[in-house]
Amino acid sequence: MRNTYDLDSLPHPGASSAKDVAYSRYMELARSVEPSSTDHATVRPIRTFLVEPNALLREGLRRILSETVYAPSLAAGSLAEVSSQCGPDSGTVVLIADASRDHEEFCRQTKLLKEQKPNTKVVMLVEQYDLNHVLTAFRSGADAYLKKSISYEVLVKSLDLVLLGEAIFPGAILDLLRDQETRIEQSKQASSAPEGPQELSPPAKGLSVRETVILRCLMDGDSNKIIARKFDITEATVKVHVKAILRKIQAKNRTQAAIWAASHLSASRGATVS
Repeated sequence: MRNTYDLDSLPHPGASSAKDVAYSRYMELARSVEPSSTDHATVRPIRTFLVEPNALLREGLRRILSETVYAPSLAAGSLAEVSSQCGPDSGTVVLIADASRDHEEFCRQTKLLKEQKPNTKVVMLVEQYDLNHVLTAFRSGADAYLKKSISYEVLVKSLDLVLLGEAIFPGAILDLLRDQETRIEQSKQASSAPEGPQELSPPAKGLSVRETVILRCLMDGDSNKIIARKFDITEATVKVHVKAILRKIQAKNRTQAAIWAASHLSASRGATVS
């Protein structure tokens, strides 16, 4: 299962300490896979392509990465200039690209590239996070979504984790999803005041009522321990349910499940589970 790391959360109350913990855990894992200084010379370079329309920024990023295993073998101004180099038999390729300009079109091209050449790892660089843009990038198959304001060390460690199969997406997207869901609920409540207790809508993808409610907990960012306390079940049972949920909706991790739920579950709440 791929984990999702929050490297540059959007500001919100209490975010400082949470961000420090997330960053600490991220760096701990990143260092665990980092070769020692004596081994850097023997590390095989990773075939890396760089896409940045701005020539000055492109040259700056190329120089930053030149002393690492991710030294770009090709730097260009558009995805079309490098896509032909990402052949299906060319091994793993890391594509670092600016996604700020014409985001929708770039994501469309990324999706086609990933379908045709799945061995390509796509790392998108953006100026700022936008919920719709993040969701579009996630669905297009991007492997990482990073702000351009991140440090050199975080960029390199992120590339290391992407090669291990990890997904690097802003954890702040969960806060945005919760805010979006709250607005939807408030809008529905304002337009119609339902009488009597609300019932959970029919589960999607064959999810049981219990799994549907637990999926909502994942949207709220609840840990297995918190979910277990809410429903008076063991953490082991929660893990079984989460595993079943991921399998049924074909998600690879809890963040993917939360994103899927935001698009497929109704906003109704208040159901009880047995």
